[in-house]
Amino acid sequence: MTYEETAVDQTIDRLLTGHDRAPDDLDQFHVGGADAVDLLIPGLALADGDRVLDVGSGFGGPARRIATRTGHHVVGIDLASAYVDAARALTAKAGLSDLVHFHHDDIASFDPDEPFQAAITMHVQMNVADKPAWFRRIADHLTPGARLAVWEVCQPHRVDLPWPMPWSLDGTDSFLATPGDLHADIESAGFATATWTNETPWAQDWIAETFAGGPPTGPSLPMLLDDGYTRVINFAAALTDGTLEIWRGHFTRAA
Repeated sequence: MTYEETAVDQTIDRLLTGHDRAPDDLDQFHVGGADAVDLLIPGLALADGDRVLDVGSGFGGPARRIATRTGHHVVGIDLASAYVDAARALTAKAGLSDLVHFHHDDIASFDPDEPFQAAITMHVQMNVADKPAWFRRIADHLTPGARLAVWEVCQPHRVDLPWPMPWSLDGTDSFLATPGDLHADIESAGFATATWTNETPWAQDWIAETFAGGPPTGPSLPMLLDDGYTRVINFAAALTDGTLEIWRGHFTRAA
């Protein structure tokens, strides 16, 4: 029911008519946009030859940001075929097809030729019911000592949310965890914690600055989503009043 948008790449082409390039955050399906990706990159501690796995890669913004900033190869996987098509099209437009690749796949069935030295996931686990099993699948595709960076939505206290939200239209496919429970689930999957930080104040500042002049007038992410503006407004309100929180984590896969 969520992530069923179709022909996203054609919609992007229409929105970008008359624009020299895509706006920086059109392809960033998470609060904080490209700036949030920049917060995750240092913790990946990438060395020569390292490859990065982006789990739930969406429209490909984080993968392209990492490749542009670091020069490393990035592979993204996502369950929504239209999102993968859009990610590939945007990557080609950006001239990054030699560094960034996308697959329509599930982490449970993904079968890469070799393991990765780093991974990221941004605003994905809210749709995952069995989080320990999901993070174990990620660990299975990483080398011992590999780094995992997460940028995730948590719910500190169980309260009703105003649907729709970016990850769920009616709440039936939403599985929010408290920060403590999510942290424990990641560690139970074989990861050791380097950092686990509440970035809600940072996200609140980003929201205030981003929407200071009202909704964006040019091409923007909500235009790509069914009921996109309502979803983004509801999410921003819940982050502003503390109903939801944003947590950043860096972890290392155990041997």
